[in-house]
Amino acid sequence: MSATIPITLQAVPVPIGISAADINQLLTIIAQFMSASINQDVSFFQTVSADPTQKTTDIIFNEAQGIFKQWSVGIGAYVAITENQPGDIKSSFVAGDSPQTGWIICDGRTISGIQGISQSQLSVLNQLFGIGGSLPTLTAQVLSGLPATGTFSGITITDITPPQSQIGNLPFSGTYNPVEEQNLAANTETLRGSTANLKSSTQAIATASEALLAALRNATSAGLYTSVFVGYPA
Repeated sequence: MSATIPITLQAVPVPIGISAADINQLLTIIAQFMSASINQDVSFFQTVSADPTQKTTDIIFNEAQGIFKQWSVGIGAYVAITENQPGDIKSSFVAGDSPQTGWIICDGRTISGIQGISQSQLSVLNQLFGIGGSLPTLTAQVLSGLPATGTFSGITITDITPPQSQIGNLPFSGTYNPVEEQNLAANTETLRGSTANLKSSTQAIATASEALLAALRNATSAGLYTSVFVGYPA
């Protein structure tokens, strides 16, 4: 988005007598003895394809790396302006190293065998994992902390007793009211049947839950990789 920057022009006293033969000479004289200032806070940065070895301005934009950098007095070089800190990790679908953006895949390689990194990035890796050490092997997983295999299928489901129809077919002597006896037996048999149905549902839930658990435990995030940030190349 473009914006107008207010500029104040001010004449500078001319220390000597002047003369102009034509309009072009007059304009040259006016421009020579004119002072200008910007009366609004404005920031400028230099665009480069490679970092200058000496300070040319406070902030530069490296087009080759696609990042802003600021001059570091302590290091004596331009360093990237970033929110990431060396040692930060992330998971992404990028399968390889990206030294230009500062990310290295954690796949167990020896640090000395990593190609294309700068000396400053090598120093970061040595600080993180030890000189002559290796990268950790980090596998990005979608889920963790799942129950152990067999958790659901191992739930004990009590058998229903007595067998079906045993209560309903109980004989009764004529000493009692036959209608009341039969109602008690029929209702008890109904209760037994609903309990049996509940057992079947519980078994089905356990079976389905065990299948889901197996699927989750075997699920891996194919193509998801974990990288460590080692800073931009300096």
